[in-house]
Amino acid sequence: MSSDMQERGSSGRVDEATSGLSDAASSVQEKAGELKEQGRSKLGETLDERTTQMGGQAQQMADAIRQTGSQLRSQGESGNAQMAGLVESVAARVEDFGSYLQRTSGDRLLHDAEGFARRRPWAVAGIGLVAGLAASRFLKASSERRYASTTSGYPSSYMYGSGGDGYGTRSYERSGQTVGAGVT
Repeated sequence: MSSDMQERGSSGRVDEATSGLSDAASSVQEKAGELKEQGRSKLGETLDERTTQMGGQAQQMADAIRQTGSQLRSQGESGNAQMAGLVESVAARVEDFGSYLQRTSGDRLLHDAEGFARRRPWAVAGIGLVAGLAASRFLKASSERRYASTTSGYPSSYMYGSGGDGYGTRSYERSGQTVGAGVT
């Protein structure tokens, strides 16, 4: 009988421990849910603010584009009239996009972006490709500028290739004498 009581006692402690762990796990899940909701709320607020600002900037850009169109129209040439119509239609599109950004909530904007990505995955891939190519070109250009700025502090007589013969040899000149000539 004593072993039976010990089993019940052990079983009771295991049940208590399991219950305690279950309570702790549900408490952690509730806290995680609250933090997730707070983060989502903060993200939504920030997105709302940013999209409203971008919408206002798009509206200003549309006004500037529209002014360009009216200047083209006032010049009176036939080619300019066609170009003015095109510019004004671009201004209308930019203005529509700006008003969309201003009136749309952050959650709705994310929902619309997800819907677009689901309907047109190839377009999203193409946009990503173009953005990647643009970013790589930007990085390459900035790298070349950084390289040029680090080497611009040296006189040209210290630069490789200034005394080479064009057939795979490199050397550099210092004070009129060739130093370090060799095949590369």
